[in-house]
Amino acid sequence: MIELRTQDGTDRITRVALVGMLDLIAVGQIETPFMAATVARGENTVVDLSGLSFIASLGMGILVSTYKGLKRKGAKIVLLNPQPDVESALLVARLQTILPIVRSEEEVQRCLAAT
Repeated sequence: MIELRTQDGTDRITRVALVGMLDLIAVGQIETPFMAATVARGENTVVDLSGLSFIASLGMGILVSTYKGLKRKGAKIVLLNPQPDVESALLVARLQTILPIVRSEEEVQRCLAAT
């Protein structure tokens, strides 16, 4: 089961959270709403992964697609506070090379400000 939470902010940054398990079934449920909440907005995006306990390779594919879609629009994506198992999976897949993984709001701001 997966849940997508959106957060309204005033800083022109899209903020979403993924909560639950991003397994093969959840990918089919979340892909369209996730893309609508992120890429369709075309703003710098922070994805809070602190509530995500598992990510399948297809789930990582959604994050990569989001990165590519935002990049085309001149925006960036940052992954915030992944749980250890999720972070380990992201690192094994070497996604940190395109998807910054950060732990604090200060790091979010630094990554989004960098050109």
